[in-house]
Amino acid sequence: MEPMTVRRTLRTLCALFLALAMTSSAMSPLEMRLDRHMKTWQKRLGLESWNLAVQVVRQSSLDKHTWGNAEWDPATRSGVISVLDPRDYNLKGRDLNLDMECTIVHELVHIQVSPLDAQDETTREEVVNKIMTALLNRPCPN
Repeated sequence: MEPMTVRRTLRTLCALFLALAMTSSAMSPLEMRLDRHMKTWQKRLGLESWNLAVQVVRQSSLDKHTWGNAEWDPATRSGVISVLDPRDYNLKGRDLNLDMECTIVHELVHIQVSPLDAQDETTREEVVNKIMTALLNRPCPN
């Protein structure tokens, strides 16, 4: 295995362990809602065979100017989607809820198209955003 693949696999396993530890305790209403969104979109995108978890994280755990991310391992078909904590969001109410769903769909689309792995990140983001907007049939607040 290449060093990059090993690091990614280890990060994914650590994130999964953390997510499983977090989900073994009672989930908050927010986490339950995000998990329902993830399961709905996972099914719609044909990713039901994947073992995915969603977690709410503070901005310090994400790249600057992002609302979420995903770590996954295609070999084990497992991963974790991180969504920005509402305390760190620039939105409130309905826009916040819509954008959190957009983040989940965006990250699931990354997993769905990961076999394509374009070299250019800007190109990948454009493709993912177009698919996300088409699936949701609406633009997203952010």
